[in-house]
Amino acid sequence: MRAAAEHVWGTASLEGRRAGVEGVGKVGRHLVGHLIESGAEVAVCDVDAGAVDRIRAKHPAVEAVDGREGLLAAAIDIYSPCALGGAVNDDSLGQLNARIICGGANNQLAHPGIEKLLADRGIVYAPDYVVNSGGVIQVADELAGFSFERAEARAAQIFDTTKRILTIADQEDVPPAVAADRLAERRMSEVGRLRGIWLNS
Repeated sequence: MRAAAEHVWGTASLEGRRAGVEGVGKVGRHLVGHLIESGAEVAVCDVDAGAVDRIRAKHPAVEAVDGREGLLAAAIDIYSPCALGGAVNDDSLGQLNARIICGGANNQLAHPGIEKLLADRGIVYAPDYVVNSGGVIQVADELAGFSFERAEARAAQIFDTTKRILTIADQEDVPPAVAADRLAERRMSEVGRLRGIWLNS
């Protein structure tokens, strides 16, 4: 989210920005805490009223809104889907005011082609599998005997990877989702080439 903010506004600071978090369960509730610590204003919604109540009990400044439509209609800078997939669809896109979409939900884009519609409207989408890669990083680290410090250092690289993806998107005039796929394909190709060299040595 900070990398996307830097790309859009020229600063990674979220101070004074307004984020709308859809879903304040296991991932979203932690995100709300980080956003508050970063000086952002936060609005939330969740199908579970109890989850919203718990967030507001811990962070009284958080605004509760009625469902996705209420969240999208609010004046938010960042939309953060952290619940079910398909949150960014033709209907929600038409209501969206935010400049950035960055959340923890999987499969946020409802169908292929919506990433182009976002780009055409100047909305920066941080690809979900990049945003969520911290979980994969932890699992991969566990294969070598888990080290929190090592996993945390690798997860910190998500910021630079996101910045690189957004730069590639601009340079190649493609949506960030396409740029992320291209970067992943290049990395896999390079790993395959290096493995071939190693096996042939």
